[in-house]
Amino acid sequence: MVCLVFLSLTAWVQAQQGGAQNPPAPQPAPAPSNPQPQPTPVPQPAQRQDDVTISGRIVLDASGSPDRTIEVRFETDGGQRIGYAYTGLSGEFTYRGVGASQDLYVVVEIEGFKPYRERMAYASLGGHINIFLERERFKAVEKGGSTVVDLKQLRTRIPGKAVDEYEKALKESPKGDAAKVIERLERALKLAPDFYEARNTLGVQYLRLQKYQEAEAAFERARDLNPNAADPLINLGTIYYQEGEMQSDAGRAEEAAGRFQKAVAVLEESIHRNPLSAPAHNYLGAALYKIASYERAESMLNRALQLDEGLQQANLTLINVYTRQSRFDEALDKINTYLKKNPDSPQRATLQGIKEKIEKALNR
Repeated sequence: MVCLVFLSLTAWVQAQQGGAQNPPAPQPAPAPSNPQPQPTPVPQPAQRQDDVTISGRIVLDASGSPDRTIEVRFETDGGQRIGYAYTGLSGEFTYRGVGASQDLYVVVEIEGFKPYRERMAYASLGGHINIFLERERFKAVEKGGSTVVDLKQLRTRIPGKAVDEYEKALKESPKGDAAKVIERLERALKLAPDFYEARNTLGVQYLRLQKYQEAEAAFERARDLNPNAADPLINLGTIYYQEGEMQSDAGRAEEAAGRFQKAVAVLEESIHRNPLSAPAHNYLGAALYKIASYERAESMLNRALQLDEGLQQANLTLINVYTRQSRFDEALDKINTYLKKNPDSPQRATLQGIKEKIEKALNR
């Protein structure tokens, strides 16, 4: 019998009019007797005392994930450049290098957006950060570009005072005071309860504060206001997935299965709205894996990788899918490919351990 350790995918959230709380990288978990793995802490490879590993995601103000590679720069307080990271199309990046023994700043500068430069708190080093970029001005973009809010157009259907409060909220958002932004948005919604853009942004801000029930309610209302929009559905799906993970961790398997099923339903709907969303396919694959629908999970995860080959969470979940089906040769191939492409991955030691157990069981 092969005894294996499984990797657990955690959530990121795609949002319109801002970003959303992005959870940490996938964590390994022991294989339980039922289909719901119970996560345990990840053994990390040894690092020098001043080394850090920082993962994160860039979210554009209206369109969610970027449609291009973006450079993320790390530097000292005095501006000395320490290192770089680059995003995939999902907006996610990982930085590995020195920095724990000094003040570290993260810098993003791209055309059309306000420059971003923030000091990283010591507690964030080795963790996960979300970077929310605000456009320099609000205008419609040419056909084929990302969706941008046209405030002038909003005023044709939303009361002017509500749009004013919404605009002030967008300008406050990059400052990091989510409570103040929420206050502005609630004023806008009091004046215009059916203001979709403000409602969806409200959900994003609640996610920043990790107020998941309030975020869920806001996204559900945004979905009702704009049934053709994909972003509220993707956000809802990832919230349901996170809640399923929490229920699973607490040993409530039945409740966890219900949340994963709910995640599957809304993520499938989101893909009908936006068939080219890599995050939606990735998270749908993860949710299907959790309910033991392995063939469909594999299909969704492979599609996510076709849309964004840098989406490493999908590769890690595929390893789980293969091992659950006793497809150990394919699991080994996926592990070897992953380690070759990511030689410095924090998951390296764990994946090597899984690889050795499989090879031993197969007498290799």
